[in-house]
Amino acid sequence: MRKISTGWRAALGAATAVATLTGTAGVAVADPVSTATITIDTAHPAGRLASDFVGLSFEMRELGIGNLDPAKGNAAALFKTLGRSNVRISGNTLDRDTLWVPQGQEPPNPLPTWVNDVVTPTDIKRLNRFLSVTGWNTMVGINLGRWDQALGTDQAKSMFSILGRKLVAAECGNEPDQWVGKAFRPAGYAYPDYQKDWEMCAAAVGNKRIAGPDTAGTSSSWAASLAADEKDRMSMLTVHQYSAGPDATIATLMSPTTVTSQLNSVAKNLAAAKANGLPFRIDEANSAYGGGVDGVSNKFASALWGLDYSMQMARAGVDGINVHGGLGVCNEPIWNGKFQRYTPICAANAADEQAKVYKAMPIYYGLWMARQMKSGKFLPLTLSTDRNVTAYAVKGDDGRTRIAVIQKDETTAAPVHLDITVDGRARSAEVLRLTGDTLGGEATSIQGATVDRQGHLNPRRADQVRVRNGSLGLDVAAGSAVVITLDGC
Repeated sequence: MRKISTGWRAALGAATAVATLTGTAGVAVADPVSTATITIDTAHPAGRLASDFVGLSFEMRELGIGNLDPAKGNAAALFKTLGRSNVRISGNTLDRDTLWVPQGQEPPNPLPTWVNDVVTPTDIKRLNRFLSVTGWNTMVGINLGRWDQALGTDQAKSMFSILGRKLVAAECGNEPDQWVGKAFRPAGYAYPDYQKDWEMCAAAVGNKRIAGPDTAGTSSSWAASLAADEKDRMSMLTVHQYSAGPDATIATLMSPTTVTSQLNSVAKNLAAAKANGLPFRIDEANSAYGGGVDGVSNKFASALWGLDYSMQMARAGVDGINVHGGLGVCNEPIWNGKFQRYTPICAANAADEQAKVYKAMPIYYGLWMARQMKSGKFLPLTLSTDRNVTAYAVKGDDGRTRIAVIQKDETTAAPVHLDITVDGRARSAEVLRLTGDTLGGEATSIQGATVDRQGHLNPRRADQVRVRNGSLGLDVAAGSAVVITLDGC
């Protein structure tokens, strides 16, 4: 067996499979024994899980081509099924090929050679209607990579006027630490140069509702520097994180090593945000960069990863995540020949894409399960097992304790029996189960139910489990996850 240290700054160790959860999830790797013992400390709640922690992220092009329209298709229903949160609109298409055109003006004819998408106040008004219907808020990018002072100022003014408080923050540019490689800036462009650019955009925005720097590098020093230098002019520190690269496999995605590397990579900038009094959000995240990996990012394993990743980051102190995706045809190039196989929602075929009717991919279900943890404060817990299991507990704002347990072995392995010690006041528990046929298959369901064509999920009633003398026992299938809600504590 191996010992997994629980501090999110610590490295992997080797000895025993017992973990105390004070800063992150307990993790252990598979041996033949199929038991997990969990003890929850209900008396000492710690870090907070926000109600809007799990959000979504899309490219700026989605506005330019007329998507996110509450009057068409089922996108609004899919958002409502997840529950109110935060959607970020930006991505690579923001700086690379999106032109803002003010109200009453016609786009240049011909368009500049770099322009593929045009966004106008009409698109922002459609987004506002979408947010009003779904109850979501948003963060929207302004093109700083190809900066135009007049256009940037006009866009900021229009967005704040139209969206009001639904606009949590404007974002000045996308992944500026990669602008040299994209030919947006000359060789040698560094943080001091970027800060000057950012200040131009901040002046155009004209208020503190600015998030940044949206670095591609999760641990980029640019984020920590911006937090220190501009904390009085911004409302949120943001970075991007992709768990793996194009060589990702299901085995690596499910590995305990991944838990540690994800947490370690955010540590420095998370600490910088807290030190400077700023919320910290990973506003673009997913399983693997470059659009994801076929056979990994679009399969059931990604559902387990999505639930686990959400809880890992929240327990570490991150204030929110936005899982990136695209609204094209599933598993086909969405824009510029690029795939977005990791997308939570996508169209089953070209006809559905035109009708703006989307299906839920496996990761969507993992995010839905994360939302069932509600809002509240994390509870310390001790997990002892010799299987690949992670666990989290939250004392909800509604007074109920919820426990998420993710079993990440292949579905052909033996089940894991959970022995959970909780507050003695609990008398019963409800259990929601996230299951799939295999980690490498697409089939995913919650309580046997899937999202229908209208965008609704109607799982059967949660399983009922008795709690006796502060203990409950529960079998969890290999390659599955549960959210347990305790009654009375």
